[in-house]
Amino acid sequence: MKTFPLVAKSFLASFLSLGLAHAMPIQDINILHAKKVMLVVAMPSEAMPLIQTFKLHEVNNAFPGLPMKAYEGKYRNLEVFLVLNGDDPTYQVANVGTQASTLSTYMGIQKDHPDLVISIGTAGGIAQNGSALLDIYASTRVNFFDRRIAVQPFTAYGVGAYPSVNLAPFDAKVGLKPGVVCSGDSFDNNQTDYNVMLKQHCGAVEMEAAGVAWVCSLTHTPMFAMKGITNFSSVPEGGEQFAKNFPAVTKKLATTLKAFFDEISPLARRPQATAIKLRLGKEKPAR
Repeated sequence: MKTFPLVAKSFLASFLSLGLAHAMPIQDINILHAKKVMLVVAMPSEAMPLIQTFKLHEVNNAFPGLPMKAYEGKYRNLEVFLVLNGDDPTYQVANVGTQASTLSTYMGIQKDHPDLVISIGTAGGIAQNGSALLDIYASTRVNFFDRRIAVQPFTAYGVGAYPSVNLAPFDAKVGLKPGVVCSGDSFDNNQTDYNVMLKQHCGAVEMEAAGVAWVCSLTHTPMFAMKGITNFSSVPEGGEQFAKNFPAVTKKLATTLKAFFDEISPLARRPQATAIKLRLGKEKPAR
């Protein structure tokens, strides 16, 4: 048992490096061919600005027997379908976390068959990795930060390192900041988690995107995460920052998404559009 600290230390070092080195197969898509876009949102307060901006209406009884809700509409000839995780019937709170977002994404894809999925919502930021309050991140890849499995060959699976649609042609145009989005189902100040976030260069830290990304990888559905920074992670004033910045960030997410839709909608398409590749998990992360 005396060797356990050494084994744990060796495993943690291996785990920390996986988010940088592990790569997913590259795929070619043309994002400008998208006709249907599905949004996956955790909390009603995050969804409301989107519902209002795009004038979406609720789909009655979209997912019978489940708490998830669906909204749909059209924006500039682009079909928009929003899946909301809904509330937990036992605890009467919003269904946050990768577990709920996994089910929401799967049910939404089965129902709507989207060309593109976007995990959208608020997140914490890591100042040491270059995050700033009110930044709107677009994922270059999506990792788990707290799914540590000290048994091979499961370690890489635990990290995920799922690829995202390469939005390089649009980042500057619509105000997106490229970076790594990291997900976990823990919401506390944990030094081990924070060390992983630093090493994996997480720009945005939240609780849903990795679940969405996993389902999209299984169904071969292009995706990315769009996350707005409300607060810095692991700081005493994080809760106050979240409350103060939440309204501005959710509004900015809606306006940024609208600008993105303006670029990719059928009414804005250009004949010279070229295929856009999914980013490799092994590329150098944005700093």
